[in-house]
Amino acid sequence: MFKVQAGHVQEGRQMFAKWIEGYPTRLKNVRYFSSGYNFKDLETTKSFAEGFVKAGLPGEPNDFYKIASENKLTDDELKGLFLGHKLTGITLSTGKQWWVERSKTGKASIREGDKSDTGKSWVEDDMLCDQWDNFYEGLSDCWVVYRNPEGTPENHDEYLGAPGYGIYPFSIVE
Repeated sequence: MFKVQAGHVQEGRQMFAKWIEGYPTRLKNVRYFSSGYNFKDLETTKSFAEGFVKAGLPGEPNDFYKIASENKLTDDELKGLFLGHKLTGITLSTGKQWWVERSKTGKASIREGDKSDTGKSWVEDDMLCDQWDNFYEGLSDCWVVYRNPEGTPENHDEYLGAPGYGIYPFSIVE
């Protein structure tokens, strides 16, 4: 991709095509590739997305999740929106739908396909945190959460969770 942006389009496209050769088709798009980059500056993310398009990736340069500080949820917003509710989203890498249900007191359950677990949820330092009994070796997993101005309930992407290892779109269902 960097070769493409430096003006070496043909060579860059060949290198990029070889790099993504083994990727499943559902992952070969600007939105998926851009989800691995959480930049403070949307122009930087857009520059990467433009490079992906120039390198031959399907999608538009503006087809990335817009993570912006003005859309970041606070402790109170997180507690009100997510404790006592059920969420669902689609894991971009697998295409599988998942659900998390949380009580107002923090009891939680998670399900993805035939896998499920229980644990606890809480809000801390403007992050939504979970600790599952078995998933993730029992380690805490905290997400900064943003409203997605382009999200819809049908696409399960009204909110964007950003735990530091990608972007996870989701919506409230109950």
